[in-house]
Amino acid sequence: MKHWMSVVVTTLLCVSISYAQMTPKGVRLVSEKNSSMSLGNQNALVVQLPGMDGKIIGKAWESFIKNNYGGKAEMQRKTKEWFTDDISIPSIGGATPVDLHAQISTSKRGDSEMFLWVNMGTRFLSSREYPEQYAEAEKMLVQFATEVKRETARNELAEQEKELKRLEKELEKLQAAHDRYLKEIEKAKEVIKKAEDNIAQNGKEQEQMRQKISEQKNSLNNAQRKLQEIN
Repeated sequence: MKHWMSVVVTTLLCVSISYAQMTPKGVRLVSEKNSSMSLGNQNALVVQLPGMDGKIIGKAWESFIKNNYGGKAEMQRKTKEWFTDDISIPSIGGATPVDLHAQISTSKRGDSEMFLWVNMGTRFLSSREYPEQYAEAEKMLVQFATEVKRETARNELAEQEKELKRLEKELEKLQAAHDRYLKEIEKAKEVIKKAEDNIAQNGKEQEQMRQKISEQKNSLNNAQRKLQEIN
């Protein structure tokens, strides 16, 4: 009877966990999968992070482990896993430290998922063997997914602020150019005004010169007539 009650409680717990970890569209945010990692084929928790950048997820995981559990997640370049050694997470390992192995995968469409393997010491965390601890690990990943979304939003905000500053600088350049063009127009107006005055003065001087030429022609005619009278 006790065994039957234990099975019922475990089943109800798993059902409630699964329901709690659904996205608004009915897609499970965290699932369970047997997957290959550095220590062979082991049971993993998989958190879906659609539209999230892999680099942001990695940095967020590093900060998440440090800020929440005082641990250190280090990237193992050979295995491409974020490894955290002997970290104390009482809700999962109790008084016994656990090892965390995390791996991030990003599709060509830009959708990411993170695999988390929790080494309990003798075996890896699974919902069947450690239902309560598994539920806590799921909660941890849901919390982490929220943090990734928050960090992504922060980055987006920073990018938008950066773009706004860039556009504002471009506007400042355009305004400076506008003021420069206005000054050039004013200078051009002064040049045009001076040229117009010069044209007017030139017209007067031409008229005076024509008058002088006319007078000089008369003088020339008089000189020619005098010469003819002598002959």
